[in-house]
Amino acid sequence: MDTKATGALIAQRRKELALSQAELAGRIHVTDKAVSRWETGRGMPGLDSLEPLSEVLGLSVSELLSGKELTTEELPKAAGGQIMESMKREKQWKWLAWLAMAAVTALAVWGIGVYNQAQQAREQAEQEQAERYAHYTSSVNLNDEEAAAEATAAYFADRNPRFNPKSLKVRERAWDCWEGEYIALLLSDRMGEWCMSLWQRDEVYPERYHIIGGRYQMDPGTGGLMVWNFGDAENAVVVVSGVELPEEADHYEWYANGTHYGRIVNWNTCTVLDIFLMSLPETEKQPFYRPTLYDRAGNYL
Repeated sequence: MDTKATGALIAQRRKELALSQAELAGRIHVTDKAVSRWETGRGMPGLDSLEPLSEVLGLSVSELLSGKELTTEELPKAAGGQIMESMKREKQWKWLAWLAMAAVTALAVWGIGVYNQAQQAREQAEQEQAERYAHYTSSVNLNDEEAAAEATAAYFADRNPRFNPKSLKVRERAWDCWEGEYIALLLSDRMGEWCMSLWQRDEVYPERYHIIGGRYQMDPGTGGLMVWNFGDAENAVVVVSGVELPEEADHYEWYANGTHYGRIVNWNTCTVLDIFLMSLPETEKQPFYRPTLYDRAGNYL
């Protein structure tokens, strides 16, 4: 299952129907943040959301799960519906079996009811435990910098094999200015390879974070100072990062949506690492450029 492809299909179909994320969320009774996570590939619709989502978007469940519109030769449109109907029939048969047993004696009814409730409670507890375990094992407590470095190296392993995972260390961190929903880390190894990883707070364990992106290769100096959006236009998570900047560097500036942004360079480390949460116009939904760097006298570097 390709979460990116499914998210792209949901976003494409929503825009074709001229629906905002909030309007789509309202129709299927979820939050607009949930829709945003689906569309950016950071999550998948739950089982209870698939069928209403498919009805609103005019797609089959199979198309949602495959991330593309299917032809009749590839797979009948009813395939997704058959999955949902099969689950409904399973619940119906359980209900009919309960009624049949109720006809035997009132005592049997009571016993079966107690058993079913206990079984459902056990299954629900097992499912919740499995979900919590998955959340825990796929996240990291960023206070454990060694674990954060290992997770970053693993995330970028196929993109930058030059990293030495044994010597990669956290050098700097930055939080968003709201509730710490996002944290960015600057890391380097003993060979001088730099990278930046971006993390989002886990929904189940608030003290743990999932890595959702970053820069696996960072050029030192002014040319490596970069602005990048790791969200979308409606929920932009913009990170500015740079390393080994000139010693005379004082601050940087950049513009988006007619607004001026700027922060001070970390004079102790000659680095920049800042997070901005904002909304961007369609023309700047994926900013990827170098901000302007100045010295303390206001001269351009």
